[in-house]
Amino acid sequence: MGGRAVLLGAAVVVVSACNLDAPLSFLESELELRTRDLGPPQRVIARRFVTPIRDAPSPEGARIGYLRAGALLGSTTTEPVGTVGCEGGWYELDTGGFSCNGRDIIVFSGERLPELRARQPDRDALMPYEYVTVRRKAPLYKRLPSDDQVYVVPPDPAELSDAGVDEAQPIEPPPIDNPLVLRILKPGFYVSLDRSFEKEGTTYWRTQQNGFIAEDVLRLKPWSQFRGAALGGPRMTLPVAVTRREETLVFRLNNRGKLRVDRPALERRTWLPVFARRQIDGEAYLAVGDGRLVREAEVAVVRPSAPPEGVGEGERWIDIDLSRQILVAYDWKEPRFVTLISTGRTRTPSPELDYRTPKGLHRIRGKHLTSTMDNDEPGEPPYSLEDVPYVMYFKGAYAFHTAFWHDRFGRPRSHGCINLAPHDAKWLYNWAGPDIPDTWHGGMATEENPGTWVYVHGETPGQRP
Repeated sequence: MGGRAVLLGAAVVVVSACNLDAPLSFLESELELRTRDLGPPQRVIARRFVTPIRDAPSPEGARIGYLRAGALLGSTTTEPVGTVGCEGGWYELDTGGFSCNGRDIIVFSGERLPELRARQPDRDALMPYEYVTVRRKAPLYKRLPSDDQVYVVPPDPAELSDAGVDEAQPIEPPPIDNPLVLRILKPGFYVSLDRSFEKEGTTYWRTQQNGFIAEDVLRLKPWSQFRGAALGGPRMTLPVAVTRREETLVFRLNNRGKLRVDRPALERRTWLPVFARRQIDGEAYLAVGDGRLVREAEVAVVRPSAPPEGVGEGERWIDIDLSRQILVAYDWKEPRFVTLISTGRTRTPSPELDYRTPKGLHRIRGKHLTSTMDNDEPGEPPYSLEDVPYVMYFKGAYAFHTAFWHDRFGRPRSHGCINLAPHDAKWLYNWAGPDIPDTWHGGMATEENPGTWVYVHGETPGQRP
């Protein structure tokens, strides 16, 4: 879009009260409009950690998405399309939406970037950033410390007391006596990395949240390689079965019609197509292709479901079975993907807390390539997880997201969210609505770009009626 209509003038009309019967057709004449050329597109870089994108060139415009600092995209014009509430002018992005130049973005030309660019998410990789866990308590610094600014974390009061800590009157840890320290990271916390720096013989990593932490307290931990099964076509569609035991025997019928064990056995969480169900010697077996049979009692069978009431014809929806911890993604009546999940657990440190995933029909209301999650509830180990990937909120603070810190998919585990393995979380994020441009870090559902339906049902294992 190279131009905008600009209002240059308006007629002032005076109507005499003594001549009300005179014809008023002249009031219908159009105001003079001329097109002002705003020039060809420019390049745009996001300058804020969260750079908002609005649906109109005004601070009052609704926020429809956001960029992460360093994102590169284009504008539709050289000059701004408006300046209301933005001294540098509002620019329309080539992905749609408007951002404020100077405050949120920088508009520039040429190949040279106007600012140092942070490490950008790798959207082709399984995980968008590199993630590491903290091995022991360590300070997170605002900037690189010199040797005389290094902070030694003191022991917790409980570590100094033989009697331990009275839970009714817990002892507060001493305040951090170092203005350079942002906070103390505890063992098991995760950070996402930007790049490394050397300072006085020590290697530090800058995190994506712009903190600095010593390399020697970090550990790279492999994440789950489990994944669900893509569905479609005659070889793999519902019903399917998934093995739940550590080892599931496979059988074949010999020439005399007798069962014999076929090696190797199947590992836990192996996906199998189901072609038929057979009764052999009074026991149910499933034919899973190539003459192989498995005992039905040793697998979980996933059968197709009809769209729930409220999901319109042709719409996508995600079926969440709490009882069996199974997710199926549907294009209306056509299943597209099946996997095991971890939903909210029933066991909590207090009767007042409820970690169960909320049942009912919901709709995805926003998608975030990554989002930071933390918690410090009494009775629960604290956690802090920077840049959790592939987050899709569907009700309040409940969301789909990857859980790269565990491999217990198929069992309840979360604080209410729906945990997926990295492969599955990325697939679902790319498949589900709302659709957002690749350069955006997050986007919100709208009437024109709605979120996918989510149907949660069943009873979480261990849940009391």
